[in-house]
Order: sequence, then structure tokens, then C-alpha cells
Amino acid sequence: MSAPIRTFLLGLAAVAGCAPHVQTPAAVPVTAARWRDASPDTGAPDTGAPDTGALVTTWRAFGSPELLELLARARARNADLAIATARLVQARGQLGLARAAGRPTLSGAVDAGLGRTGRTGFRADDRTVGLNIAYDVDLFGQARAGKRAARARLAASTFDREATMLVVEAEVARAFIEHAGLGARLRLLAQGLTNARELDRIIGVRVREGAATRVESGLQRIEVRRIEAEISRLEEAQARTRNGLAVLVGDEAPSFAMPATRWESLHPPAISAAQPATLLVRRPDIRAAEARIAAAAGDVSEARAAFLPSLRLAMGAVLETGPLGVALSAITGLVAPIFDGGRRRGQLDTATGVQLETVEQYRRGLLVALGEAENALAGVAQSARRSALLNESVTVARETARLARSQYVEGAADLQVVLDAQRGALDFAEAAVVARQDRLISAIDLYRALGGHPSSAL
Repeated sequence: MSAPIRTFLLGLAAVAGCAPHVQTPAAVPVTAARWRDASPDTGAPDTGAPDTGALVTTWRAFGSPELLELLARARARNADLAIATARLVQARGQLGLARAAGRPTLSGAVDAGLGRTGRTGFRADDRTVGLNIAYDVDLFGQARAGKRAARARLAASTFDREATMLVVEAEVARAFIEHAGLGARLRLLAQGLTNARELDRIIGVRVREGAATRVESGLQRIEVRRIEAEISRLEEAQARTRNGLAVLVGDEAPSFAMPATRWESLHPPAISAAQPATLLVRRPDIRAAEARIAAAAGDVSEARAAFLPSLRLAMGAVLETGPLGVALSAITGLVAPIFDGGRRRGQLDTATGVQLETVEQYRRGLLVALGEAENALAGVAQSARRSALLNESVTVARETARLARSQYVEGAADLQVVLDAQRGALDFAEAAVVARQDRLISAIDLYRALGGHPSSAL
């Protein structure tokens, strides 16, 4: 090896040692071994990543073809999902730019000289055709760091789209269940209103016969109006839910038609959660946050490499129509930064701060994910318990209301007893529907909290 080359390499090594060293923190692990509110079969190991097939299978387990239809429409037309797809396209473009930074560039030029030809105009004199090739040698990995960062951002955008799809589908399912639950409650209230009006008619007859008072008639009419007002409130809530579904599936609310469904045909699927640590590979939002840590670390490496020299190799060829003919040139340039007023230091500090922020965002997202899963597990367990208790109460309350009404017609019971019994029966029936709705929604929340990939096949 010649002395100049040795001197050159030693100089590069010395300059490389002068670049600032930055210690980038890594993502935090999950230390919890199992869920607080897990069932006995929960905790089976599962390292599968979320996939669309698992999503479709889970939604099918609810037993509603109408829900599957709405989900398909949301996947095709939801605005948030389209935005996430557009961002994925942008990330691919940024990766293409990063890859191009480490490749040679080829440029050409044609130059034609013009001269006067007396009074007739212009004529072409000499013509020059040039071809230049330039290549920036990535001595210290600046271009490679940029490509790593771009690849990580593309991965983050991919996971962001998966997370958006999971959120959109979960919101569609929630709104669908809420709409169906409101419909079931409205049917109960409609039946209750029919019974209340019939009792109001009976009381009116008894008032005319002198067997009841106008106070009793007034109390029953108040009960009728109370039920009518509750029906109005639930109809408004159902309309709002329907309009929200229209937005989710990408339709205009005025023309959106809500598909009918049978409330009794909906069933909550049994979803078994794996260990808490599996959220790291199952939740797409956590994986996106992890990819952003890698992207930010690439930015730090790229900013650090900016302190080091850059080497450019260039070759050119020029063909002239004049007497010079062909001219070839080769240029090698080594550029080392000396003083830039602190710009590179500022860029490195900024990149380092962003990397620290991504780690904390990852940690926050992980804590939120663990909390969401715990809430969903508690919701699944407690809503099932409430549903069972209320279903038992509904049977007793309906029988009590029937007996109280019969006794009142026979003159053996007070009207207030009938009113309390009928109101209790209707309230318990509504509460049972709400508890069943909570069971269905808790299953949706658990599936979403686990990242869309349950450990048991549904």
C-alpha cells in the first residue's frame, strides 16, 4: 500500500473518531406474566401476528351476515382507511428516494452553438454532447442509515394501516351491536306501551263505573307518556348510531340504509387471551411504534454520519463536432466539514430527541394497550355475570307484573302496585338487553385490545 493511500485512510479513521457518539435507548419490555382478570384457560403462548383472516373469522362468529356486509363496505370505502393507505404510498415513495441516494447518477447535455449568416438569420456552428456519471461513496454509512430509517417508516405505515383497519372494523361492529340493541329495547317499549294503553283503557272503564278514581287514571296516563318519551329518546339514539355507521362505511347518511338483523341471532364469541407479552407482536399499533423507534435510530445514525467526510467519484465524456473531438475527464473529491455554525450538532440533537420521544411513545402505547386488555377482560367477565342475573330477574318480574295486573282487575290490589310491577318488568327487560349488548361489545373490545388475533380459533 502506497504512503499517500495509507495517509488518506489514517486521516479518515481519525476524522471518524471525532464524530459525536450517541446512545439510543431501546423499547421497554413487558414484565407482567398473566392478566389480572384472565379466565383459567388464558395464558397459552401465542406469537402470531394479526391477519385479515382472523378478523373475518371473528366477525363471522357473531352470527350476523349483515355485520359482515357492513364490514366489507367499510374496508372498501372508509375514509380513515383510505388515508392510511395513502400514507403507506408516501412511505414507499420515501424509501425509493432513500435508495436512490446511494446509487450513481447519470446526466447528459447537448449544446449547440449559433452563428450569424449575414442577413438571412442563424446557422448552427459547433455541437457538444456531454455525458456525466457521478457516485457518492457511502464511506461512513450515511446513505445506509437513511435507507434503514425509510424502511422502518414503511413498516410503521404498514402497521398503521392494519391498526386503522382493526379500529374501523371494531367501531363498525360496536355501532352495529348498539343499533341492534336499541332496536330490541324499542320493541320491548312498544310492547310495554301497548300494555300500558290497555291498562289505561281498563282504568277508564272502571272510573266510569265508579270502581276507580281519576287519580288512578292520571297516574296511568303519566306512565303512558313516560314510555312514549323513552321511545322518542331511543329512536333519536338509534338515528345517531345509524348515521355514525354511514360515516364508517363511507356512505352518505341521508341515503344510508341500515340492514335489518335479528337481535336473538347475535352471539358473543369466546376469545381467550394469551400472555400480556404477546401484545408486542399481535397489536399493530405497538408494532408501528416499535418501527418508529428503529426509524428514529436510523435518523440519528444519518445525522451522526454528517460529521464525517464524503467522497464523490465523477467521470465525464464530451464529444465536440469541432477540432477537439472527444474529451474525457475523471474527478475524485473528498469533502470534510469543518465549521457550519452548529447546524450538524443541531440536526443530531433533534434526531436524538425524536428517538427518545418515540421510545416514550412506545412505552405509553404499551401501557395503554395493557390497560385496554385488562378493561376488556373485566368487561367480558362482568357483563356475562350481569346478563345471567338479569335474565333470571326478568322472568320473576314479568310474572309479578302479570299477577299484580290480574289482582287489580279483580279489585284485590292497588294501582300503585301494578304500576311498580309493570315498570319493574319493563326496566329489567331493558336492562337484560343492555347487559347482552355489553357482552357483545366487550367481546369486540377484547378482540381489538388483543390486536385482532385471538389464541383460540373462532
